[in-house]
Amino acid sequence: MNFSYRLIYTLATKTEQEVQLINKCYALWADEYGKDLASRGATLNRDEFQRARVIAVITRGDDLVGFHQYSVFDLREQSSLAHSYVRALGEDVVKKLTENKITSFMALEYLTVAPEFRGRAAAGPKISEILIRLGLRVMRELGADASVGIARIDRKVNSTADNIGFSEVAQITKYNNPCGVVVFSKNDEVIPSDDFTNRTVEMLWTDKLKVAKIAA
Repeated sequence: MNFSYRLIYTLATKTEQEVQLINKCYALWADEYGKDLASRGATLNRDEFQRARVIAVITRGDDLVGFHQYSVFDLREQSSLAHSYVRALGEDVVKKLTENKITSFMALEYLTVAPEFRGRAAAGPKISEILIRLGLRVMRELGADASVGIARIDRKVNSTADNIGFSEVAQITKYNNPCGVVVFSKNDEVIPSDDFTNRTVEMLWTDKLKVAKIAA
């Protein structure tokens, strides 16, 4: 399979290879989401790529396979409550989080898989599911109380999250796309996948590459 998994902490000093990877991620992100949102009458806010504190990247050799972006919000901080991501969740969701003693959460954003590695045509592992499962391990490493995602319904990301063990707490519209707000608490149990996916997640996490991080 020859896949590699790397965590890039965006506030840390980056190697030239990591800068090149981020540029590849950005190019794919801007192209994919720019076209998709334009077809729905929305405009991609390119500033959103820059807010990620961690970018999780899967590669195969020099090829970008897929990536996921993570930012941590603390609901005790007024700046987090005022942030556009948290405001998009809605007051009811924030209330549910705090009622369940979730004060900090890691946002799972912009799950992206390169076209040649998508679906059955790729004849390989389920990259989107693998990235989400790995993301839960990043959540624990960062010490967040939960992971929260705004999961596209049309692309069945909400169904993938449900199969992993997330709970859908609301439905919202973002960029003219119906989405489910899905939550996985640090106390929740991960639902196992098939043996191949489970082994792939374990292998990628064990062999991951990461820079020495600073506060995420």
